Amino acid sequence: MKGVQIFHIYSYLESLIIAKGSFLSITISQILISPLTWIFFVFGTVLGSFFNVCIYRIPREIFWQSNRSICPHCGTQIPSWLNIPILSFLALRGKTRCCGEKIPRYYPWVELFSGLLVAYLYWRFPFFEKALLPLLKTDTNTLIRFTHALIFTSLLLICSVIDMQHMIIPDVISLPMVLLTPLVVLIHPDLTWQSALWGVLLGGGGVYAIAWLYLAVRGREGIGMGDAKLLAAIGGWLGCQALIPTLLFGSISGSCIGIGLMIGKRRMNFQQEIPFGPFLALGAALYLIAPIHWLEVLAKIHGLFFRSPAMP
Repeated sequence: MKGVQIFHIYSYLESLIIAKGSFLSITISQILISPLTWIFFVFGTVLGSFFNVCIYRIPREIFWQSNRSICPHCGTQIPSWLNIPILSFLALRGKTRCCGEKIPRYYPWVELFSGLLVAYLYWRFPFFEKALLPLLKTDTNTLIRFTHALIFTSLLLICSVIDMQHMIIPDVISLPMVLLTPLVVLIHPDLTWQSALWGVLLGGGGVYAIAWLYLAVRGREGIGMGDAKLLAAIGGWLGCQALIPTLLFGSISGSCIGIGLMIGKRRMNFQQEIPFGPFLALGAALYLIAPIHWLEVLAKIHGLFFRSPAMP
C-alpha cells in the first residue's frame, strides 16, 4: 500500500514539473550549447567573488574598510589578475601569492555555485524573447521575476555561509530585506500586499513565539532571533504561502543533516548546535525556483496518506 502511495506521489510530482513551465522542455544539450548559459554562468561567478567578500567582511564589520580585495592573512592588496573567479584559486593551488597561506576552501565553491545558480535562474525565468537577438526584446515581467530571484537567492547564500561559519544571521542583511518588502511588492507582478504583510508577521512572529516557548520550557535558547528575522524577510519577499513549505523542508533537511552528523561522529548528542538559517534558505529557494507547486504537492501528499475512512 505504501509503495502504491509513493508511486502516486512520484507521478504527481512528475506531472507538476512537466506542467510548470516550458523551459523544462528544453534539452540539457540545448542549454549547454547556448551562449546565454555561459554568459550568465560567468556573470554568476563574478557575483560569487563579491559574495565571498561579503561573507568574510560582514561578520567582522569591516565591509567598508577597503575598496580593493586584500589578503585575509597579511592585508596585502590583491591585484585584479589574481581575482579571477575559480581560475585564480586553481592557478595558485589554493594558497595566497603574497604570503603563502591557505585560501579559504569555500571561496571557489561559492563562486562555482553562484555561476550555476545564475545560469539556472535565467532558464527558470528566460526573459529574452528572441534567442538569436536577445537585446532587441525582453519580457518585462519575467525580467522582474529573474531579478527578484537573483537578489533573493544571493542574499540567502551570503546569510547561509555566514551562519554556517559564525552561527549568526547578520541584521544588516535580514532587517533591510524586511524593510524593503513594500518596494518588492510594488515592483513584483505576482506578490500582493496582503500576502507579503502576513508573511512578515507570521514568519517573524511565529518563529519568535516558538523560540520564546522553547526558552520558557527548556530554560535555554533553541532558535536564534536571526532565524525569526530571516523568516520574516522570506515571508515578505515570497508571501505567506511560502512559509509552510519553507519551514517543512527546512525542518526535514535540518533533522536529516543533524542525525547524519551524530551517526558520523558515533555519538548521540542532542545538545549539539546546528545553524538553522541555511535550511530555511534552502527551503525558501526551492519554493521559489523549483519547477513545482509546493502547496499542491503538500495537499496531494496529505490526501494520499490521510484519506477519510469513507473515501474509497
